[in-house]
Amino acid sequence: MYGPSEQGGVSLTRVANKAFASIINVSFIAPSALLMIAILSSPSVVAANSCEVSAINPPGVEDYVEEHSVENFWDFYTGDNLRPLNMDVYWETTIENDSASALKMELVPGYSYTFCIKMTPNSEDTPLEPVGDIYLMTGGDWDRYGFDYELRMEGAWLEDDFLPVEWRDTVDWLPFRDSHAYERVTEEEFSVAIDSSGSVWSGSLGSGDLEYFLVIDGWDNGRHTDNKAAGGAIDVEVLIDVEERMNIPKFTATMLVASMPLACLIVPFVLHSKYMQEGKVEMPNEERELPYLDSEGRNTES
Repeated sequence: MYGPSEQGGVSLTRVANKAFASIINVSFIAPSALLMIAILSSPSVVAANSCEVSAINPPGVEDYVEEHSVENFWDFYTGDNLRPLNMDVYWETTIENDSASALKMELVPGYSYTFCIKMTPNSEDTPLEPVGDIYLMTGGDWDRYGFDYELRMEGAWLEDDFLPVEWRDTVDWLPFRDSHAYERVTEEEFSVAIDSSGSVWSGSLGSGDLEYFLVIDGWDNGRHTDNKAAGGAIDVEVLIDVEERMNIPKFTATMLVASMPLACLIVPFVLHSKYMQEGKVEMPNEERELPYLDSEGRNTES
């Protein structure tokens, strides 16, 4: 049996161990909880039909966007360096039959970009339907896209035996993230946010500035799912709604991935060590009388 002072010491030890175990558990759970709170509290993607962009561009918009035609796609290399797009843009153009136009821009982290595109028939060259394709792509894919346009009269050259199947992805163009392709549409809205500004090898001519092209397609390109040539000119109106967004630091992904396995390994070890130490209570070094033996010795003497 423990005395009152000893029982109090054991109780304090248990409370301290429980508090230490709770602190250990919280330290491993806190990073995941904080990350989830940051994700939930960050601004959401702009909803559809919400491009609140003025039809009058602010002065100097030509420093932020630049129009290109697929017929002169090599002019991409002669253009000036653009400023990072951090302002709303209104753009309108006419896509001739069997052609395409693109708006070059530099998308950067820290902003969310919402694109609202609407196609209408041209009054002078009305197509049967104002339907086209919309792609968002990088500069390298724009080059391949222009090359595909130059060879449009050669037929489906990628489907022939000109190149092995394994090599076609190295010369064929792809939309950004393999997902920003909107085909056979009259109106479309989508949003994108850039996570990285790219490396010196991924930008325009190694400048480190990764440029993007919003392409309005009015010809029968090499994709099987695209729309055919519209048969007439299409007027296009593009609104780019730019909003600041909160960027979650990249190290949070590492913390989230690493915290759970570490918690599974470390927390049981700590709890087991504390459990094994519960029975190790130091007893005070003092002499005690054993009542049973003492009474037995007296009876023998008597």
